[in-house]
Amino acid sequence: MATDHTQPTGAVKEVLKLYGAPYVPYWHPGRSELPSGAHPLLDWNPAKDQDQDGVFHRSRIPLRERRQDERLKSRPQARAGQGQVMSCAEFWGTGDNPPQGLASCRFYAFGYWQYVQILVFWAGVAGTGLICPPNGHVTDAAHRNGVKVYGSVFFPPTNWGGREAWVRDFTTKKGTTYPVVDKLVKVAQYFGFDGWFINYETIREGDAAIRAALAYGRSLTEPGKPDAVDFTWYEMRQQSLNDHNAQFLQHDHQRVCDSLFVDYYWDDSDLTNSKTKADQIKRPVHDLYFGLELVLEKNWKERLDLLFTPGGAHRGSLALYKTHTVSTPPKGVDDTTWTHHLYAQEAAFWTGPDPDHPSTGPADEFPGIAHYVAEACPQSTLPFVTHFNTGHGHAYHHAGTVVRRGGWANLSLQDVLPTYRWLTGADPRCALKASLSFDDAWEGGSCLMLEPRLEPGASAWVRLYQLDLPVTPGAVAQVTVRAKTPHPHDRDCTVQVLIADAHDPETLGAVALTRSGESPAGWATYTAYLPHHVRTLTQLGLRLTAGDLPMHGPLAVGQITVHDAAFATPPAPTDLEFQVPERTITGGFSVRLAWKPPDDESAVHHYEIYEITAGRDTTFLGASLNPVFYLPQLAPREKAAARLAVTAVGHDGTHSPTARADITW
Repeated sequence: MATDHTQPTGAVKEVLKLYGAPYVPYWHPGRSELPSGAHPLLDWNPAKDQDQDGVFHRSRIPLRERRQDERLKSRPQARAGQGQVMSCAEFWGTGDNPPQGLASCRFYAFGYWQYVQILVFWAGVAGTGLICPPNGHVTDAAHRNGVKVYGSVFFPPTNWGGREAWVRDFTTKKGTTYPVVDKLVKVAQYFGFDGWFINYETIREGDAAIRAALAYGRSLTEPGKPDAVDFTWYEMRQQSLNDHNAQFLQHDHQRVCDSLFVDYYWDDSDLTNSKTKADQIKRPVHDLYFGLELVLEKNWKERLDLLFTPGGAHRGSLALYKTHTVSTPPKGVDDTTWTHHLYAQEAAFWTGPDPDHPSTGPADEFPGIAHYVAEACPQSTLPFVTHFNTGHGHAYHHAGTVVRRGGWANLSLQDVLPTYRWLTGADPRCALKASLSFDDAWEGGSCLMLEPRLEPGASAWVRLYQLDLPVTPGAVAQVTVRAKTPHPHDRDCTVQVLIADAHDPETLGAVALTRSGESPAGWATYTAYLPHHVRTLTQLGLRLTAGDLPMHGPLAVGQITVHDAAFATPPAPTDLEFQVPERTITGGFSVRLAWKPPDDESAVHHYEIYEITAGRDTTFLGASLNPVFYLPQLAPREKAAARLAVTAVGHDGTHSPTARADITW
């Protein structure tokens, strides 16, 4: 099922009309005092040819419901159903923001979604753009975990280039509507994200005008509905909810914004006064997100102990500003060192310095966000599949075989990663270490690496996932592993899957697995039927038991699935077409690809793009959830065409037949 074209034809050519990189867009509100090269949001229209870039940035993953369970939290001090966490993080600069990842592992592949309720895609520069939607692939990863994503609307201080005219454009009415706000709602719905963070730092008179514009925007959609568009308000130098800023949360009986970011450097009295004001306007105190500046403030524990009172109720929610900086790797290091630093620092911030033993360590040491906020898990349906893919890596794998050497990043491919990092146990005189590893993978760029030290016949175990997963009678669990040592005694171990059911969600029971196959790359698959009484899985883990000899070698876990039907090969895409390649400044070519997706995409997880070279070798070039892809750099081939292929990838990693096209120079 391959098609070869040298020129765009057919319906899919509509997305190939524009040359150049389809960077994530950014705008100013209107046309007043526009910097050179700036774009007014009022001119945006996805139906027009000038926004053929838009299809590259749309999120395809609907926002999942999620839940917290007080009984399943990893830390006894943590609270469920109280204060939440908003993460304000910068994934890329405002301009030149790549649409579908990049050919480097050095991307902020955030993976601690279980502690976050809202992600703010932080961006905005006076001379470039003030209104910045998020990357579609970042939204995909967040939605898969049940986390909302907000774009940024930045009104800069005047000493940073801000203009009062831009606020006037935002608040200009046309009849009974606010055209810029109408566009904000349509942008969020078109690109598939959940709301806007209003970062208001331009000092001017006229609070009533901007309040009315936001209240109008909030009234256009109903909170909690699939197409709802939220708004969050931030204003400088407001360390509490007070008579001035409460109007941006609630005005009389009208909901103006869904939440409010309280500026940094609040104290105990600010928390108390904010609660009083929230009660007065009849809004939950957890709609208030109290800011913590992670670069300038270092007394994180003292601040969080004030907000998330030990032994008491939370006094509000938490907004983390510059969350990406807690793990910024040093410059001048290789990719392996870069990712090691990133994951070590992220773990220390989110789960604490020693998550297996949370009671140890100095009393003033920051215990991690997990100490305060209970983990949440997204609601799921069968099939459940994880490859422990973090969404970036040093190589790309398919079915345990390397199909690309070199860095890559694309958060659309990130799996729901383990809820608990890491909760392990072992028999006496034994131990088990768990981690995410980039040294191997079954699909993607990473796997779960288990490093046991087991005496003969001894066991060790790891809690991995909190779940809300309904299952049917006859459901099957499968685990795919590869021993990382040639010693036979390290392969002679028993692997069991640990599960808990909704009838007793805290108790893990072991289910024996039977070896059911082995791949040419040396990965073994183990299978078991779940007990018939299980109706909803609430936890999932693994248990290793050594054979007659000690087990000291690492074990790579490349895939865990729970399913009630055999995985089907997804239907193939067709009509692969491309835009005439453009020469880049580095001497290669860039090219846009588009294809026709199958009529039924239910079996399709994503699409992958490959180059096929002599000898039928294939090299992974990238992936997309949308039926388009942009190749920023393709090397020309002397006396030969570049043969590109697109395959639909099933939920378990199975590839469909390909659609192909030859690019000649």
